Amino acid sequence: MKQILTITLFLAVSMTAKSQQKWDTIKVTSQNVKGNIYMLKGSGGNIGVLTGEDGVVMIDDQFLQLSEKIKDAIAALDNGPIRFTLNTHIHGDHSGSNEYFKQLGSTIVAHDLVRERMMKEHVNKAQNSVTPPRNKDAWPVLTFPEKLTLHLNDQDIELHHFGSGHTDGDIIVHFKQANVFHMGDVFVTYGYPYIDMSSGGSINGLISIVDKALTLMNEESIIIPGHGELCKKEDVKKYRDRLADIRDKVSTALKKGKKMEELSDLGITNPYDAEWGKSFIKG
Repeated sequence: MKQILTITLFLAVSMTAKSQQKWDTIKVTSQNVKGNIYMLKGSGGNIGVLTGEDGVVMIDDQFLQLSEKIKDAIAALDNGPIRFTLNTHIHGDHSGSNEYFKQLGSTIVAHDLVRERMMKEHVNKAQNSVTPPRNKDAWPVLTFPEKLTLHLNDQDIELHHFGSGHTDGDIIVHFKQANVFHMGDVFVTYGYPYIDMSSGGSINGLISIVDKALTLMNEESIIIPGHGELCKKEDVKKYRDRLADIRDKVSTALKKGKKMEELSDLGITNPYDAEWGKSFIKG
């Protein structure tokens, strides 16, 4: 028994050390998007940053373990206060540092349902996981149902909720004067998107949100995806058309009497697997 306890303790310490080493090696880097708008990369979702004399606005904040590195990366761009932290949705790789930045004085902003979900236990049956309620300091203090506009640093910053897609609390952030969009995980470039049905997401909703966002864009728009490199409208349109093609072919197959377990043998995603099948979601 003593030997087992020793081994267990050794493994626990080793895993903790490896995790710590992982966070220690991650660098948070910045990239200029346009004017006083930047994108930060580290581990997790892309962070948007607007600098200026009215204070800093940040979009998403990755993991709590990276909070100080994120703060330092923002301070290198603008040492002013971070007035607002916007959550594009609830997932921890986008909202994990909420409590840290709230304690620094930042106002956390999100859709109504993000706050509601953070306040209670979350069960994901597909992944057989249970997530406890978030720390109260992580809860958004300013929420909205459909649209909210902030006016800072010569930008009208529109926050749009176009319905449920990746989750039921997704928002698109539009810097109107700069013609820059942060789309959260409604639009990603790592491959097939993850649709979190346990948090209210759906394929039809995801396509609908992208359709509505596309109507606000033009050929000069710059898009910050939830994950990946900066994109243009044509990249978002290509993504949307692929999802619609897969959705429509699945729907047609089901209407013709195919069973759910037969769908994977139909080759519906074959045209996209080489490019999109490299990540954790497979065709």
